[in-house]
Amino acid sequence: MDIQILKNIVEKLDGGENVALVILTETKGSAPGKDNSSMAVFENGEISGTIGGGPIEFDLIKQAKKALEDDEEKSFDYTLNEKQEVKMSCGGRNKGYIKIFRANPSLIIFGAGHVGQKLARVAVNTNFDVTIVDQREDFKNKKDLENIKEFVISNPKDFASKYKFNKNTYILICTPDYDEEVLENVIDKDYKFLGMIGSKRKVKRVFDNLKEKGVSEDLLKKVHAPVGYDIDDGSVEEIAISILSLMISIKNNKVIEN
Repeated sequence: MDIQILKNIVEKLDGGENVALVILTETKGSAPGKDNSSMAVFENGEISGTIGGGPIEFDLIKQAKKALEDDEEKSFDYTLNEKQEVKMSCGGRNKGYIKIFRANPSLIIFGAGHVGQKLARVAVNTNFDVTIVDQREDFKNKKDLENIKEFVISNPKDFASKYKFNKNTYILICTPDYDEEVLENVIDKDYKFLGMIGSKRKVKRVFDNLKEKGVSEDLLKKVHAPVGYDIDDGSVEEIAISILSLMISIKNNKVIEN
């Protein structure tokens, strides 16, 4: 495999994006491409490498994008004649598979208080790349934050305008007193999960305020608030675990109804 393809895959994975790799394992007759040729397909449809060009490559790019959307690997087998969906009369054959490289999910925690710290500590141990966003620099060196990816000192608006959100992004809002500001700035971004800590009364107040500002009901329905499974005893540690449990169940498509 071309080393540049590997470098491009690693770069995308580091940025939190999944990548599909198309590999030809068997080429017979006059089919395009060579055995073991490969092509990386990224979420935005761009590619790196080639498996021979032409109608087969075009079709496999579409299949790879679908595999990324479905998060499902698959094999392929083309017999090249006019009767097949990909109409080529050369009479050869291409076989191979589409492999998915999955990036670690990115967890952004707004608020470095007690819940944010405990959630960061347990999330790191379950392969989340954790970023803490807080305006209090003196929280940066807390023990529970030793292994996080990054501590960003920023207000919500500036951070949200610069960060590259995607479908592999998880967001938890647990600030001291500006949850509404955070939610307003991230609610229309790409994400896999968006949760906010708070009582039902607080959540209603925040949602009502955002509705008055023009935030749609459809966007608000996507927010997990109050957040987490109803399994904790009220302690900070168990609250963090209840939130992480929900995020993991969503990541693994195994959501349990409360």
